[in-house]
Amino acid sequence: FRNTVCVSSQVGCAMGCTFCETGTLGLLANLTAGEICEQVWHARNLCGKTGVRNVVMMGMGEPLDNYEEVLIALRAMTHQAVFDMRQRSVTVSTVGVPSSIRKLADDAPNVGLALSLHAPTQELRARLLPSASGTAHTLGRLSESLKYHRRRSGRGAMIEYIVIDGVNDSPTHARDLGELVGR
Repeated sequence: FRNTVCVSSQVGCAMGCTFCETGTLGLLANLTAGEICEQVWHARNLCGKTGVRNVVMMGMGEPLDNYEEVLIALRAMTHQAVFDMRQRSVTVSTVGVPSSIRKLADDAPNVGLALSLHAPTQELRARLLPSASGTAHTLGRLSESLKYHRRRSGRGAMIEYIVIDGVNDSPTHARDLGELVGR
């Protein structure tokens, strides 16, 4: 078996994504590295002999908004004396915090990166992901940080895209998405 555990980095989330229940809570607290790792520990105990082979930070919260604790947790997950997981078996999912994507590329280049994109244009993305409306999180800056990450890590990010009927599912959206991720 290849068991994968999805872990949270925060309680609630400040990103406010319109399609996400967690986004309606607001940010209640950042988890410590120990609390993040404890989720992996419990999952390993529940899985028994088959263990946990992969970890995705795709649970509650924006991992890159709790960067220091997430980085400590990533190092523990991949340290021989702690969880001894392969770095490539751990993935951080983000709605896109360009400056922190660059830091992650420098600090943990072998950890996987997943980007919750959900829209091929800045206007639609800002409507679906309010955190993308500022000048710091534009698609242009995000694209540059992903290119930097690819150069440092040698691998691209996995793109996550929730298809929402009548919102981001038209042939034009598909074409624009193809052009965007093909750059």
